[in-house]
Amino acid sequence: MVTIQEAAEKAVAFAQESLGPERSKAMQLEEIESANEGGTDVWRITLSLPDAYPTNALEAIGMRRQYKTFAVAKSTGEVLSMKIRELWGKA
Repeated sequence: MVTIQEAAEKAVAFAQESLGPERSKAMQLEEIESANEGGTDVWRITLSLPDAYPTNALEAIGMRRQYKTFAVAKSTGEVLSMKIRELWGKA
């Protein structure tokens, strides 16, 4: 079984590979939860990224963020999906 830490690492690696190094530069771990999707036990990992492309870490502070949730199979560590996570009450 994949641990929470391993699942988070898999999600981060998938995001970096899929979104590229510039877009994922200031990525942050936001949430982890256990879930079942389509009969498969998964870890849902939510990561946030800046809406814009900061040139350094200080620029990223205070920027609006977008959130993506990754489903990572507990049995294999395979990333099964990457979805945009909408926030309630987001203006």
